[in-house]
Amino acid sequence: MIFRPLTLLFLATLLVTSSKAINFVFNYNDAPGVGFNHSTQGAERRAGLEYAASKIGQVFRAYSADIEIDVDGSVTEDSALAGAAANYNFVPNNNGFDGRGDVELKILGGNAADPNSGSADAEISWNFQDFSWEIGTDFQVGEYDFISTAMHELLHTVGFSSDMLEDGSSYYDAIDTPTIWAPMDKFIGDRNGVLIDSNFVLNSGVWTSVSTGGTGTVPANLGLYFHGPNAMTAFGGNPVPLYSPTTWEDGSSVSHFDTDYFDGINAPELLMNHAAPDGIGIREVDPLTVAFLQDIGFTQASIVPEASTLAFLLISLGSLTFIRRRS
Repeated sequence: MIFRPLTLLFLATLLVTSSKAINFVFNYNDAPGVGFNHSTQGAERRAGLEYAASKIGQVFRAYSADIEIDVDGSVTEDSALAGAAANYNFVPNNNGFDGRGDVELKILGGNAADPNSGSADAEISWNFQDFSWEIGTDFQVGEYDFISTAMHELLHTVGFSSDMLEDGSSYYDAIDTPTIWAPMDKFIGDRNGVLIDSNFVLNSGVWTSVSTGGTGTVPANLGLYFHGPNAMTAFGGNPVPLYSPTTWEDGSSVSHFDTDYFDGINAPELLMNHAAPDGIGIREVDPLTVAFLQDIGFTQASIVPEASTLAFLLISLGSLTFIRRRS
């Protein structure tokens, strides 16, 4: 056990050395003795986050940018494991699907595309107080997968996130109004097709009927789906189920794959499910997620090279029982 932090640091260094394109820089802002600066666990937590970042960086190895992220490990909230969000300092001049955060803009355009140079591009928060975490592979009952959750949150910062709010409005304008949407929103719809028209107005009537009530089965009349062409090809030509539970969940609805469908029974569990299992989670970026990233504009995103799986030779499967929401 005492060698686990060194092992993680070595693996992270191995992957970062092989992928110099995307460089994640973390600002660990916790007070001494807290969170990522904990006196005994802080170094291991930082190594785990940097290792997870190296895995995500591999998917974007065709791009070049330095992504700066503020990290807060002092959060206390008994319902959420962790959360992440990109900062938004650029507002497009026209309505459309260009509501990109700072991280997206920098990956696509390089450091020169930073709309707020000198400031962090995203934020990650972590709940160490209410949950127990495993960074390596020695899972005990009740422990959650730190690496899987970190990879999940980092993908939210790069654009796996919708601007659709509960009532069908966006972050920019009221319902039934032409507005600015996230790139993801271009492909969100019901089972039959997308919901935003050529004038960038969402069909609020259909939205009301399908934004909640997804059943976890495909095909289904209720629930939301992703119609990106690359993702649909990866999903056998079908629209991809998004998380749309009976009761709307801020931070979870729409902006995740449907945990109720990708549950390990109907279909394999995915990294971008809304909930994390108790025990080891998904530690690879799957082809469907890569196809999704291609649809939202990262046309050169690609599967992590097989050589990087060296880092996972230490993994052994653990039990999967209770799940918790992650944002």
